[in-house]
Amino acid sequence: MQRTVAAGVVVLLAVAIAGCGGSSNSSATSRTTASIAEPSASSRLDAAFISRARAVCTRANVATEKAHGKFPYAKFDPLHPDPKLLPKVGAFFASSQAIADRVPGELQALGDPQQNAASWHRTLALARQSRAIADRQVAAAQASDAPAFVATVREIESVDMKLGRSAIAAGFAERSPCRQVF
Repeated sequence: MQRTVAAGVVVLLAVAIAGCGGSSNSSATSRTTASIAEPSASSRLDAAFISRARAVCTRANVATEKAHGKFPYAKFDPLHPDPKLLPKVGAFFASSQAIADRVPGELQALGDPQQNAASWHRTLALARQSRAIADRQVAAAQASDAPAFVATVREIESVDMKLGRSAIAAGFAERSPCRQVF
């Protein structure tokens, strides 16, 4: 899916439900970046490090697409989910959950950038937080727990907005492959 409601497509649920909740929806992207200044020398990561991180994100995006393809429930409303459809939505996102859950660790394994490690650590912390929420979101969907699912959509939206601002301030392009992951 793409980040529509929550930015929860950082779950690749968050990426996927991020479609439901938060990936590449233009209005979500606009909300996320509207008040972000251009990256400054005090927050920007070095270009070589960003390139290595982009490679991790690109691999995750390709693997996710291969695992389940496009979100098949175009009329699914993450803020008013049909409890009968939720298990199918949960199964869809569960099929790539392991891929998404690995991404924060793979990004951390890159080590620290040559400059602005604190900015990178903030971004990683938010990515881990988003993944934890996304995992709860999958569980809520699989259990047909609409109230819990909606709560996670709202949580992911909040975290995704912070994560998007952090990533852009660190020097990631708004349309970077990592925006689908973070």
